[in-house]
Amino acid sequence: MNNVVPHNTAPNARLTASRVIELDALRAFALLGILCVNIWFFADPFVMTGNPNPDFQSPQDVAVKFAVSVFFEAKFYILFSFLFGYSFVLQWASAASAGQSEVPRTLRRAAGLVIIGLFHGLFLFHGDILLTYGLVGLVLLGTRMISARAAAVTAGILIGTMGLVILLLGLLTAAVEPTLGGADLQMVPPAFDLAGSPAAVLAQNISLYPMTMVNALFLQGPIALGAFYAGLACAKNRLIERGLSCRTLMLLVGIALPIGLAAALLQGYLVNYVGGMGLQVVGFGISTLTGPLLTAGYVGLLLLVFRTRLGRVVRNALAPAGQLALSNYLGQSVLMLLLFTGFGLSLTNQVPPLGVLGIAVLIFLTQLLLSYWWVRKFRYGPMEALLRAATYWRKPTLGSAPKYSSR
Repeated sequence: MNNVVPHNTAPNARLTASRVIELDALRAFALLGILCVNIWFFADPFVMTGNPNPDFQSPQDVAVKFAVSVFFEAKFYILFSFLFGYSFVLQWASAASAGQSEVPRTLRRAAGLVIIGLFHGLFLFHGDILLTYGLVGLVLLGTRMISARAAAVTAGILIGTMGLVILLLGLLTAAVEPTLGGADLQMVPPAFDLAGSPAAVLAQNISLYPMTMVNALFLQGPIALGAFYAGLACAKNRLIERGLSCRTLMLLVGIALPIGLAAALLQGYLVNYVGGMGLQVVGFGISTLTGPLLTAGYVGLLLLVFRTRLGRVVRNALAPAGQLALSNYLGQSVLMLLLFTGFGLSLTNQVPPLGVLGIAVLIFLTQLLLSYWWVRKFRYGPMEALLRAATYWRKPTLGSAPKYSSR
């Protein structure tokens, strides 16, 4: 496990074909965080308006939303994107070790992600990120010769620039908002009804998708690309496989976690206890600038925990869900659609915030159990098999259970 992907070449070092359990466990952790953010778009019809829900404004309700803002919002899609960028390097190295070009594989994989993302965004959840990943991944492919150091610098520039731009826009909006009567807009009712008929819910989702797709491409896209480059930089040095020292991880946690948490507390306070569109944008700008620090703190802390006896149990419990990350990501949307909209139980605006988080935990635990059962029988999840079929241009197969790499 001592080979390192060269910094200034395409990743052509021989890598193990077995899975890395820490990567899968981190993917599962990212899935939990993404679920705890996305579920509000189904459970709370006021989310899309940017206004507080008047039906759930007790101190406990606001405190729950505050906690979600602090610990989850704008953090976990960064982790998911980081891991996505990391996996690109492993896939390119796999292609090189098989004597094949990584370009056709990546182009087919990107096309598969775009198609799946379009289906997901139009018919399941308008907040899809897969289409963005497919398109932004092409930029990563075109710059795959970049060195690890240059990739890390590029990541910082992309995320820092986007954060500063968003922060500036928020401050400008907050400055002019009183003159626009922003305070009178705080209780505008939702413009859509998720509890309507399935046809109405589908029509509303399709109507919302273009707007959210533009947001995903031009707002989240550059941030995701920055996280891709961070993942690429780490993967070229194979930091997860080689294992960082405990001292390095403790230093990372000791610096990144307090700074990221302090900024997240400020962001959560502005969004949930102060309010106003301008300050919400300011909060998003703060999250963009400092969210990667909190995310890095989470990763460092988890990697430390995974080295303990109990932590290895947690790691092993999480890993199957991360192995089936694409299937679980899409499965979350299906379950939320069935629970909260007219396609199923129509629980939208019926469950208080604490109950919404409880449902998210139950969904995730269900996915952990189902994933554990699945990987004991098959190597790939159903959606992973389809994406691999597109990537390798061969018949889909579920394969047999994988073996994880060990150090």
